Amino acid sequence: MEKELPSVYANPIQKEFHNVQETYYTERKEMSRSSTKDIVRKIRDIFSSGSFVYKSVVVITTKDGSFETTVVGRTEQSLLTMDGSVIPITSILDIEKK
Repeated sequence: MEKELPSVYANPIQKEFHNVQETYYTERKEMSRSSTKDIVRKIRDIFSSGSFVYKSVVVITTKDGSFETTVVGRTEQSLLTMDGSVIPITSILDIEKK
């Protein structure tokens, strides 16, 4: 019942390839990215603390850098600052109360 399969011709490769990258260098910069749940927990802790009445001074780290701002409110997807800017929570890498 076993059929004999036809033979397959494979051309042997006898030349050296020069288009293959043999070595490489990479500079690894690691920014520790907290998970979204950690960021949401930190934001919830800031707003539920006993010292938060109307505003809180925080240091926010994003992929573009760190900056200090005064947070006055939040929505489901963003933070509202004293100067009227809206910061999406998904862009925040870390947040710390100052």
